[in-house]
Amino acid sequence: MRDKTATYQRLQAMIVEKGCPICHLSQDAATTYLDTILWESSTDLNMHQMLTASIGFCGRHSRELLAFGGQRLAAAVVERSSLLAAIRRLPELAAEAGAPPPSQFRLWQVRRQNQNLDGERPALPAGIKPCPACIRQANEETRGIKIFLAHLEEFSSPLLAAGGLCLPHFLQAIRTASASEREILMNIQQNVWAELAGDLDEFIRKQMHHHHGEPISEEARHAVERTIRGLTGEFPVR
Repeated sequence: MRDKTATYQRLQAMIVEKGCPICHLSQDAATTYLDTILWESSTDLNMHQMLTASIGFCGRHSRELLAFGGQRLAAAVVERSSLLAAIRRLPELAAEAGAPPPSQFRLWQVRRQNQNLDGERPALPAGIKPCPACIRQANEETRGIKIFLAHLEEFSSPLLAAGGLCLPHFLQAIRTASASEREILMNIQQNVWAELAGDLDEFIRKQMHHHHGEPISEEARHAVERTIRGLTGEFPVR
């Protein structure tokens, strides 16, 4: 694990940036993947088979296709393939979504109904495969966290300066970390979030009438956005 893999080198470069390095790493992997599809694979048969299985990319990655300059035609080819797949599979998907669950899973059904009453969004039919870009991103997250933990001693100081991990990736790292690694991660996260809470307090205080117009630090000025990114991920994760 101590060999300097490509993921390690990317992580080493990204951890000096502000924000969660695993977010940056996984988003870079997804962006590279989508860029490659638009430039090389928009008419590739295997890609179209994959898009048929997933009915295209998820909402976030579909919209990211439009962020690549000069690639709107390729994006149109990809989305046409996804739309035609949806048209072909519509009767099958409607039947799957409308079918009642088997009676032997009555307890499971009741639990699902209760979850939906609590505001959970109903899941897509099982016949729709996950977004291919999401799979690529998730694989890079898993690989990145493994390498990150293996080099935690090296990455601790820059991670502290970057503002720690976002909450989703912190929890993902904690699940596979050793006891000593968990202690290091906890210390970093508690320190950076305590500082962030102080910046939020400064921002709120400086918005009060009797403090309005007083100088405010750049950290406090952007504390709300930083808090949202910290709790949900940079892009976001959740």
